[in-house]
Amino acid sequence: MLAVILIVVAWNLSVDAFLPFSNQVLSGVQRASRVQLNAYDQDKNVFGSKLMPDFTEEELSDIFKEFNITNFDINKDPELAKWAPSKQFFETYGFQNNTEKYKRKTMDVKMDFYSEYRKPILPQYKTFLADIMAMTFIQTVDSRYKYDALHAFGICTQYYTIMKGYALQDEIDVIFNVMMKAVGLDPALIRADAKRILSVIKESTLSEDEFLAATEGEIAEIFNGVRKNRFFKYTDAWGIGLARLMELKGVEPNMLSFEKWSKSLRWVFTPRLMQSYDEFCGDQLRMQGVEAMQKQLLIREKKRAAARLESKAAAFEDKKKALQELNDAIEERRQQLIMEQKALKKKYEPDAYEKILLSESASA
Repeated sequence: MLAVILIVVAWNLSVDAFLPFSNQVLSGVQRASRVQLNAYDQDKNVFGSKLMPDFTEEELSDIFKEFNITNFDINKDPELAKWAPSKQFFETYGFQNNTEKYKRKTMDVKMDFYSEYRKPILPQYKTFLADIMAMTFIQTVDSRYKYDALHAFGICTQYYTIMKGYALQDEIDVIFNVMMKAVGLDPALIRADAKRILSVIKESTLSEDEFLAATEGEIAEIFNGVRKNRFFKYTDAWGIGLARLMELKGVEPNMLSFEKWSKSLRWVFTPRLMQSYDEFCGDQLRMQGVEAMQKQLLIREKKRAAARLESKAAAFEDKKKALQELNDAIEERRQQLIMEQKALKKKYEPDAYEKILLSESASA
């Protein structure tokens, strides 16, 4: 035991002997690091800014290789050139996000919706409604967004396709109206523009190539506006509306057809179209599964209700039969009592008995 105590004491003394030196080393390193951080190396800062860390272009390239970003030359990469900052962009959109319109958040939209629509929403549709509400608000509140009828057509296609199986059919339009008002759009205008675009598409006799090359008509004006607008703000509903338009024109929405239409529209890109369309198809499949489950539950409930009615009908028949038997027994007993009374009258009151017989013959 004594040996253990001596070893512990010796170890503590040895640690205390080295502590001052270690503290000096740490303080020296800290001072050196502070001096190094406060120093500004003009040669290492490729952006010429004191707000950014001091990295050379080679160091930045090594860092971004982890994210598969290997080319920083806008002139050599046309994809980067499409999104290159420009004076026109900042003059048009750079300072618009300070207005009252952009102070609203997604939470504000949801609060406005649920404060207006107080009825419970079926659980299987809550996620879809929350997603379409949030994405519509986030994408339309962008400074670059410009409303057109194709976007309205896409919103109605997306909403009414998914909500067609909603159990409370009378509430579908009510929910749509409240949701559009919450995100800052006019539900009546959205619905009217969507119906007009649908009629235009159905009445058109142009082929796919003629439709893309058209220069007159409402849809042609929308397409030409997209081609001329380098800063066109794509929305998921706009892409879904375009995919539905392609279906109505007899074109199957897939990677090849999207590439063809994207090349024609110039500022609409195939991966984004595919993503929007795949998400829409996924929502459709999920809702089809929900609707099938609802139908199965409804059929099962109807069978149960029919079985309950049958059991009630059988019980009613049993009760009816028992009641009829009881009535027959009562009537039989009543006739017995009448005969007994007549016999008593005939034996002890013959005059009264004669009157009873006369009254019965007169009534007969």
